[in-house]
Amino acid sequence: MGHRHQLTARALREALGGVARAVGSSGASLEVVLPAQEAAHTRASALLHDATMRAHAVAPSTPGVGAGFGAFLDGVQESRVVAYVGTIPIVHGRVGAVVRARVDRRLVTWGDGARTDDALYLPVAAVPAHLVDALVATGCPVIDTDDDALPVEEAHPRQLLRRAVHLVQRGREALEHALAEAWSAAPGDATLYIDGGLPPSAGVLRSGRVIGVIKSHHTLYAVGPALATVMSLGAGERSSVFVVETRWREPVASWYVRLRAPGHHDPLWGLVRVECPLPLLTGQADPDAAADRLSTNVIAEASPLSLPDARWDTMAYGIRDCEVYLRATLGRLAT
Repeated sequence: MGHRHQLTARALREALGGVARAVGSSGASLEVVLPAQEAAHTRASALLHDATMRAHAVAPSTPGVGAGFGAFLDGVQESRVVAYVGTIPIVHGRVGAVVRARVDRRLVTWGDGARTDDALYLPVAAVPAHLVDALVATGCPVIDTDDDALPVEEAHPRQLLRRAVHLVQRGREALEHALAEAWSAAPGDATLYIDGGLPPSAGVLRSGRVIGVIKSHHTLYAVGPALATVMSLGAGERSSVFVVETRWREPVASWYVRLRAPGHHDPLWGLVRVECPLPLLTGQADPDAAADRLSTNVIAEASPLSLPDARWDTMAYGIRDCEVYLRATLGRLAT
């Protein structure tokens, strides 16, 4: 699926007419300016093998080699307010995702290339019908952000913006999931490194060819002494393997890996969480040895450094390559 639509400033102005007030596109995207709203919390998780949470030393990695992963998958999104109809914002969201495969130690675009899309996001019932028709006529899809849980007339403008950004995120995730499924169904045995958790796809989870690496930690899957153990991991160490269970996906195996020594940084600095299909470990004679091998491969991808990105302490170079490629393909985009 290629980029289906490209909304131009001229087409937008003509569609808005005198009904809505256009907004300039300068400044940061909504993903940057809206304060984070997701609450951080901890959650106890069942350990897969160890009796208690403990640190495991991982074999040293070979910087720059990263032979354990054949490709990387990441996506980007950007949401910007382009107009207001009274107090109702119209948001233009753009998304993209790509798989970059390793060929002769170089990263090249896999498959049919990047998957991209864009759309306009607004509560359709809250704006004049003829304006909606004019926006649809631009060729850019219109996504309804209406939510029965909170009537538009009672919503704070920022709540309307958050709805739009959330739906833009779902669009990005859909592109990423489709690429992960395509990789899992394609011939070969190379492993795909995904930036983020594993998708809720039976094909992906059963293929055993996709690993998720999470850089953010809104949820920490340990409490009490177990959490203290995770926070005190040293560089090149991983935690015990535990099981992550959710309502929307089959259970997966997971563990924490410290990529770099935290030094004078906070305890989450240099810490990532790895997810892999549960059968990938339970089907092994030695699940800990399998987790060690995957951890070594993850650590190897931390070199070369992903500078100048501010997230370089946890970002794999292959993931940064995906983002740079998407920005070059689509223009200015937020992460």
